[in-house]
Amino acid sequence: MENLIFNFHTSIFFLMSYLVGSIPFGYLIYKFKNGDDIRKYGSGNIGATNVNRLMGKKLGIITLLFDFFKTFVVTIYITYLFGNELGVVCGFFSILGHIFPVWLKFKGGKGVASFLGLLSIISWPLTLIFCFFWLITVKIFKFSAIGAIVATILNIIIFKLVLLVQFSKNIMSWVPGTPFEFNVIAILSLIILYKHHSNLISFFKK
Repeated sequence: MENLIFNFHTSIFFLMSYLVGSIPFGYLIYKFKNGDDIRKYGSGNIGATNVNRLMGKKLGIITLLFDFFKTFVVTIYITYLFGNELGVVCGFFSILGHIFPVWLKFKGGKGVASFLGLLSIISWPLTLIFCFFWLITVKIFKFSAIGAIVATILNIIIFKLVLLVQFSKNIMSWVPGTPFEFNVIAILSLIILYKHHSNLISFFKK
């Protein structure tokens, strides 16, 4: 009975996390300012990059922060109340909500900002590494999506290397991260890479 109650409670947390993550801030900001659907313009995406492209840097940054903090707040709140693993899974569902929002017929953003909201709680050094590779790649290729793809791939490789050495040597023990967290991040990374596949095709067609 206790397990049944626990499972029922956690399913409620997962659902609430998903619904919070589903709030389409980019869509709402564009709708409020222009009275139209942002998905008709630019890349057709509701995320910060498309908002930045269509409405300027200020609103792009605001969208990015909203998308970041909706997952960050969910994860850190549930972690504080019920522990790390439940918090991380709730963060996972929040990101799924952003990528597949029920309010927009499951057609949402690509999840990078929300992903960073979760990653920053799991491991701030890995978050900085992700941002570093993203910035360098964008500087070289002038394409945000390629930056996200490269940073996502390199980040998950580095995370795996951290796990391989942190418990036997002190070289990378200062970088937080557990095998469970790696599995969650790996699944999310695959989803994010899939969501960027059209950008990759467009890039190579140039």
